[in-house]
Amino acid sequence: MKALIFGYGVTGQSIERYLKKKGKAYEIYDQNVKGPNIFNKLPNQKKLESYEIVYLSPGINIKKIYANGEFNKIPYLTDIDIFFKEDKSYKIGITGTNGKSTCCYHLHQLLEESQLVGNIGAPVLDNINSCRYSIIELSSFQLEKIKEIQLDFGVLLNISPDHIDHHVNFEEYKKVKNKIKESKKTTEESDPRKLWSMITGRPQRLVQDIQLKDLPHRHQYIVTRDQMVFINDSKATNLTALKFALNKMSNPYVLILCGDPDKEQYESYEVEGPTKVYIFGNHAEEISRKIFHPEKVMFHNQGLSSVMRSIFKEKYDSQTHILFSPGHPSGQDYQNFEERGDHFIKLAMNSND
Repeated sequence: MKALIFGYGVTGQSIERYLKKKGKAYEIYDQNVKGPNIFNKLPNQKKLESYEIVYLSPGINIKKIYANGEFNKIPYLTDIDIFFKEDKSYKIGITGTNGKSTCCYHLHQLLEESQLVGNIGAPVLDNINSCRYSIIELSSFQLEKIKEIQLDFGVLLNISPDHIDHHVNFEEYKKVKNKIKESKKTTEESDPRKLWSMITGRPQRLVQDIQLKDLPHRHQYIVTRDQMVFINDSKATNLTALKFALNKMSNPYVLILCGDPDKEQYESYEVEGPTKVYIFGNHAEEISRKIFHPEKVMFHNQGLSSVMRSIFKEKYDSQTHILFSPGHPSGQDYQNFEERGDHFIKLAMNSND
């Protein structure tokens, strides 16, 4: 019998490479991708039952797609399930609403013979038995579908409302995130040096002086132009990340918001701190209805270039920070936070663009 790869994104493609190595027959379902061995019509229950196993990609919302329970008795696995079964490394899973990528990246710099896989780094199936330690960034989408948590060490950094559009409510989202507590050992510690000590059993002082590099798009200093200091915090895809960014500000600053507010489904948020709030993009009106601030400037259906041109025309009496911390996922404005962050960097570096 054939297997079915359900979803042909980065994970689905890694599953295909894995199955090819194993010499296993498979078909692929993806509504939006054309190609050999790929079909675009959603399989019904009868077709699903014709497969030996279904391999699910993390972003698939099975409960929404099969609202009448057609998938309930279908055998399935995720790439993480396969990795748990076949990989012999010491597995460290890190999750949280915010900060998990940075935590993974910092720990990787401290932990020799480690690899970054999962939501950060390469797909797990491309890296089976290739390292002593596997640092796996785990999203709520991945945790939701994993059959059994087989982590040696699990880290839960924090939980705040996020992906409510997928998980229906905050309680369900928290339940999914807390699955990581089924690991052999768990902690809520976020300091990478303390985590290193807990994992290796060695004293923290041995790594205390190591300078850690940061990931881009996280409160990243870009450039100072005249009285303006540009800060790229494009990774802020939810309100908690936005609040964290605002709390870090001390100088006078203006804030730029964009993205789709539907993910958290919040009702309202009062922004305190910036002297002015710029809101742009395809979702500008939706954000403006939810965000409260006495000085809002809206650029509906206009891009970041229009906002930056307006900012460059302003006259500032003292040094002012220009904080790009969108507070929402990209939605219809950009493909992802990296693309919008790179665009902000380009515009900040070149006032004539």
